[in-house]
Amino acid sequence: MHMRIVRTDCLILALGLALGLVLSCTPEEAPTQTEPQLQLLGGSNYYTAGPEETLLEGITFSSTGPWRTSLTFEGEGGWIYLEPGYGAEAGEHTLSVTLLANRTGSARRAEISIRQTGSDPLKIFVTQESSPRIQTEYLSVTSPKLGTELANPLLDFHFVADPTALEYDGRLYVYGTNDHQQFQEASENTYEKIKSLVVFSTDDMVNWTYHGLIPVGEIAPWISASWAPSVVYTQKADGSPRFSLYFSNSGWGVGVLEAGSPLGPWTSPLDASLIDGNNETVKGSGSIFDPGALVDDVGTPWVAFGGTQGWLARLGADMHSFDTTPMQLPSPFHFEANELNCIGGTYVYTYNTNWQDHSSWTWGGTVPGACSMVYMKSTTPMDADSWTYGGMYFKNPGYNGFDFGNNHTHLHKYQGKWYLFYHVQSPLQSAFGTTGGFRSLQVDEIEVDEENVTIKECIPTREGVQALKNLDPFALQRAATVAATQNIVFNATGEAGHTTAAVGSPALSGSETRVGVIEVRGVDFGTGASQLTCRLRGEGLLSVRLDDFQGEDIALLGAASKDAWSESSTACYTTLSGVHTLYFIMEQGVELDSWQFAR
Repeated sequence: MHMRIVRTDCLILALGLALGLVLSCTPEEAPTQTEPQLQLLGGSNYYTAGPEETLLEGITFSSTGPWRTSLTFEGEGGWIYLEPGYGAEAGEHTLSVTLLANRTGSARRAEISIRQTGSDPLKIFVTQESSPRIQTEYLSVTSPKLGTELANPLLDFHFVADPTALEYDGRLYVYGTNDHQQFQEASENTYEKIKSLVVFSTDDMVNWTYHGLIPVGEIAPWISASWAPSVVYTQKADGSPRFSLYFSNSGWGVGVLEAGSPLGPWTSPLDASLIDGNNETVKGSGSIFDPGALVDDVGTPWVAFGGTQGWLARLGADMHSFDTTPMQLPSPFHFEANELNCIGGTYVYTYNTNWQDHSSWTWGGTVPGACSMVYMKSTTPMDADSWTYGGMYFKNPGYNGFDFGNNHTHLHKYQGKWYLFYHVQSPLQSAFGTTGGFRSLQVDEIEVDEENVTIKECIPTREGVQALKNLDPFALQRAATVAATQNIVFNATGEAGHTTAAVGSPALSGSETRVGVIEVRGVDFGTGASQLTCRLRGEGLLSVRLDDFQGEDIALLGAASKDAWSESSTACYTTLSGVHTLYFIMEQGVELDSWQFAR
C-alpha cells in the first residue's frame, strides 16, 4: 500500500509512519491502479468502497483539535481528506487507518503522526501494492488432524475422557471428564484437580461444536472432583424439559446436576452426593463412582455405578433420589466405567474389567483381556440372577496400537448408526508434548445386532467415522464448529454453551502464537456462494481458503472494532460451488464468533 500526504498548498510538514507503509514527501500525480476496491475499517463501523464512491466516516482520527475526515475515490485511486473543523489547532495529529484489498488478499495497517502548524486541509492518497498475506507457510502444525482425512481424536485442542452422549432435537451432545484442567495444573494425570466437565455437539459426526466447560466445582462447591458424566433427558410434571447429569464425586460418591437445556445453565439440587461410600448398602464395596444413567423404553430411569463391584438402582421421579435400594450387579472382575443401554427391551450393562489375570473366568464366551470392556444383558434388571454375559466388545486400546491406560466407553445409536465413543492417550499427548496420561476422545462405528442383542468387537482407529451429511454454509455457523484446529483457543461468553474462537496455544508453553487455523469439513456451497459475513472483534485479519490452508485466499476480513462485536461482510474473490474443506486463517488479536455465506 502506498500513502501520499499532501497539503493543499503542496507543503508537507512532518510525517511518521509505522508497519512498512511508504509515504512520499513531495506532491505528485496519483499513481495508477487497476480497479481498486478497498475496505476501510475504523471506529464501530465497517465500510466497503469501490471506484468513485465516497465515504464520510470510517477513519479513526485523533488530534489536538476537531478535524473532519472523508474518503473519495478519484479514477483509479483514493484520497483521504482531512479538514479542520471550527477551532482546529496546530499540533500533533494521529491518523490510524486499516485498508484491506479485496482483490489481492493483502492488507496494511498504518498509524501516521502529522505535525500541523496551521489549519490547512490535508489529503492522503492511497494505493494498494501486492504485499504478504497472512503467513501460514511456516506454521508449525502439531494437530493430529489438520489437513488430513483423519477424524480422530474428536477435539485436537482439548484433553477429554470418560465419554457419554445424549441426543436432543436432532443433535448429539457429548460430555466428558475435563482432563485439560489437570493438564493445565499438573504434569501427571492423577485427576484430583479436575472439577469441571466438557460438552460439545454435532449433527454430522465430523464437525464438532465446542460448547465449553460445565464448572461443577462452582455449581456444587461440596465436591472433591468431577469425572465420568452420564446425562439423561426427562420431562417434569409441567412438561418442561429436564436434563439430569450424574458424575463421579471423585471415587467417593455420585453427584447430580440439573438443567433445562443440554447446555445448561446447571444447578445442584442436592448439597451432597446422591450416594456415597457412607451408604450402608454399598459401604465397603469399593469406589462409588462412574455412574451410567438410562431412561428405558417405557420411561423408567435407572443408574448403575461402582468400582470393584457394580450396582444398579431405579431413580425416583425427581431424578435425584432412589426409588429402590441399590442391587449388586453380576460384574466379574469389575473395575469401573459403568454404562446402561436398553436395546429392544433388553437391558445392556457395560463395564471395564480390572487389570488382573482373568484365566479363572467362568461366565463363558470370550475371556476378556485386562482393562477391557464387556457387557451383560437382562430383560428383568432387578433380578440379579437374570443377567448373562454377552461378551467383550472393546479391548484396551493398548492391544490395538494405542497406549495402555484405563478404559471407558459409551455405546450410542444416532441417525440409524451405532457408534462407540472411547478415550485414548495418543496421538494428542504427542502433539502437546506430554506423557502424563492425558486422554482424548475418539469415535468409531460398532456393529450391534439389535434383534439378538449382540455387540461385535470395535477396533479403535485414527480414521474415525464418515460424515452423515454436508455442512450448510448458508446457515449461521458458530466459530466453535470445527473438524480440526491449530493454535486456536475458545473463549466462554455469558451464554451457556456459546464460545468464540481466538488465536492462542491450548498447550502450556511454546513459541509465540501469531496465526491460528480452523478447519471445517464437507462444506456444500451448492451452485454458488459469492459473499461472506463474519461476526468479529479485535485487531488483526481473517482470511478464508478452500481445501488447503496454505492455498489462495478466497476472502479477507477485518474487525470494525477492537472491543465491540460487529458483522463484517465482503465479496468472495470468486464464486464458490461444490463441496469443500473450508479454512479460516486468523491473525493474533482477532476473535471470531460466527460466519455465514450468501449467494
